[in-house]
Amino acid sequence: MGRFISAAVLRDMAKLGKNIVLEEDSVLTPSAKDLAKELGITISKGREEIISRNVVGQAGVQLINSQSRTTDTKDADLKQAVQKILGEVLKPACANPKATHVKGETVVIQPFPEAPPGQKVGLVDVIDSRVGNLASGFMTFDHSQLPWFLNYDEVDYVIEGEFVLEVEGQVFRAKPGDVVYIPKGSQVVFSSPTFCKVFYCTYPANWADFCE
Repeated sequence: MGRFISAAVLRDMAKLGKNIVLEEDSVLTPSAKDLAKELGITISKGREEIISRNVVGQAGVQLINSQSRTTDTKDADLKQAVQKILGEVLKPACANPKATHVKGETVVIQPFPEAPPGQKVGLVDVIDSRVGNLASGFMTFDHSQLPWFLNYDEVDYVIEGEFVLEVEGQVFRAKPGDVVYIPKGSQVVFSSPTFCKVFYCTYPANWADFCE
């Protein structure tokens, strides 16, 4: 299964040019496809173009000029652009983290919109980048599975049911009380043959910006 390209990842790629070439097995999330159309990005998988938007009139002239300027960019300008992107990626998710108490009765798990059709996957963040640099929340799987690419680190604690994780050819079957760690850059499949509820913790807190 290929790598999932989120809108946040695509937006960073677009900072270096509007013509983007992805690996053959890459998969764009729905929000990434919408962003490509919105920004006039042309995406190709090798030689196969999968998304293209014609830019005409003044916008077309601006794009041509932009590409011309990019071609003529000096090493110093390129270095500055790379440093700016790295600064945005490395900056803390939360500028002012604070102690926070979330009461259990206020937590409502919602259907996860990025789940494949027909898959009953629920998710909710209870701690996010508004209060901390780590995020945490709950997710549920009801006889369902979710293919996912993690552009962040994650720890999962199984509260109830059987939680199955497939990663890099390995299959972990976790029971209540078990803890699973998943490193950044992992292509996984979350699932449960019955029903399970899992508490997760991710770093950075703004994980959704990388996997929309």
